[in-house]
Amino acid sequence: MKMLSFLKSKEPCINIITLVLIHLTLGFLDRVYYNFTREALINEQVEKMRLEASNISISIQLSRKGEKVVEDLIGQNLRSAALFAQSNLNPDIEKVSNEDLDKISKKIGVSHITLMKRSGNDIIGYKSDEPEEIGMSTKGWRGYWYQAFNELLNNKNTTVPVGQILPNYWAGPINTSMTDPHYVNMWGYYYDGTTNYIIDPFVHDTVFRNYQKETGVDALINQVVADNSNAVEEVTVFNPLTFLKEQEQFKKNGVVWYSDREILFGTYNYQDQQDSQYIKHAYESNREVSFESNINGKDVLKSYIPLHLELPVVVGLVSNTDQIDAYMSTLLSKMQVTIGIATLITVIGLYLISRYYTRSRLAAAESVQDVFVSNVDQLFTSIKEQRHDFNNHIATIQSLVTNEEYDELKKFTKELVGETTVINDIIKINSPALCALIQSKITEALDRKISFDHEMIGMDRISLDVLKSTDLVKIVSNLIDNAFEAVEQLEEIDRIVELTGSVENDRLCFKIYNKGVPIPDAHVEKLFEKGYSTKKEKGKNSGLGLFIVHKILEQYNGRITVDSKQDGNTFSVEIPM
Repeated sequence: MKMLSFLKSKEPCINIITLVLIHLTLGFLDRVYYNFTREALINEQVEKMRLEASNISISIQLSRKGEKVVEDLIGQNLRSAALFAQSNLNPDIEKVSNEDLDKISKKIGVSHITLMKRSGNDIIGYKSDEPEEIGMSTKGWRGYWYQAFNELLNNKNTTVPVGQILPNYWAGPINTSMTDPHYVNMWGYYYDGTTNYIIDPFVHDTVFRNYQKETGVDALINQVVADNSNAVEEVTVFNPLTFLKEQEQFKKNGVVWYSDREILFGTYNYQDQQDSQYIKHAYESNREVSFESNINGKDVLKSYIPLHLELPVVVGLVSNTDQIDAYMSTLLSKMQVTIGIATLITVIGLYLISRYYTRSRLAAAESVQDVFVSNVDQLFTSIKEQRHDFNNHIATIQSLVTNEEYDELKKFTKELVGETTVINDIIKINSPALCALIQSKITEALDRKISFDHEMIGMDRISLDVLKSTDLVKIVSNLIDNAFEAVEQLEEIDRIVELTGSVENDRLCFKIYNKGVPIPDAHVEKLFEKGYSTKKEKGKNSGLGLFIVHKILEQYNGRITVDSKQDGNTFSVEIPM
């Protein structure tokens, strides 16, 4: 029940708002921690992808070396096939038939044999056991092919920077067939000057593709994808120039040239519209980039890492984020439990603090109330005493009149009127607390043998709608106490304190004058500092009185000034009403 009342209470700090703010803060910190942790895990997975890419790069280079060895072996075999064909063919191309070439190609185990010769400014396929090769022009071929053919016919050797170069022989790189684009072939070209044609045996890439499948780059990629420990779903080696359409792709009958293919190795099933953007960024900046996506209903992380092999490539790796999501789901549950516990502890803490604060406030209020009641009691006691003495005063007046002692009567009535005026002035103040305070200070002044005069003008117009009675009592009592302490060290005849109260232009004004040594100007600014005191006996003075007055006046936009004259000091207070 106490906890429920605490939650419904209107305590300072506004408990419900505080709880909401704390909960929102914890929620914000929770989200920040969640995002930070997830980003750290994503970065860790990206780093794993980077290592995988590095391993793939090394493996690709090793595989490419193996593939190059296989290509060279095929090239050497094609040269041997060309030499065998030369020894079994007439050196004059006009005396060689296509049927002769068919028999020899089957005998030596090549796919086909074509004989090439000059035709004007072109070099063409003139005889072949592959009909599509006959009449084939090579002048428009891209790359170094036409240059290599001319160098063979002119110099019997070639100097082109690609392919395999042997004496009187050049083997072109594996590529798409011009005559039948559905085939990817490897060709060998032999010419030693003993014939009037170039011998061109070639084979389809079946053997080479089988090698790639079993031990080459694609085999390595398949192993990486099959390894469940690395979370890799797919590996794609992109040819960035053709993939980004920055280099024109050569097509024959709708088939892309083997050397111009966009995907050099691997597969490309996880396609995203943003792929081109990220591949371009990775390729141009030479830095890896990553992004998260949902493809085919699966949350994945796509990383693009630039590599330099025989030509620049970008390796794309697709990894699933299932493990990260599972971990973050568990972490989120733990954090929600933690926030719940923290919120509960906060509620209990606020409840205990609120109770302590309430008790402190009640204790302070009780203290002020005790002072107020005590002052009121003194006021009523004084009034009762005067009423009790009223009959005695009447009897005394009657006796003085009877005895015709008029001088004494005048003196006695004057004193009686003075006491009545004092009480009337106090009663006219529209603040019971202030009335009680002044009465108590009158009594205190008599005890301390201090002449305490006061004058209240228009105090029946005090409005306490804005100014609390307790704050008004604190201001006036602290100023009177300071004045009493200031004159107490003087001779009894000089112990004079005067209090004036008035309401002027909607402002409540008080002036407290005490006779004594003027306060130096250098000390006036420090009077309102916490702990500062002009009293010689520091142990008996906390230096808080004027500090408290100044703080209260700040709350009400009031002000206090000090006027130091030769015979004493006047503190003036103004409070807007």
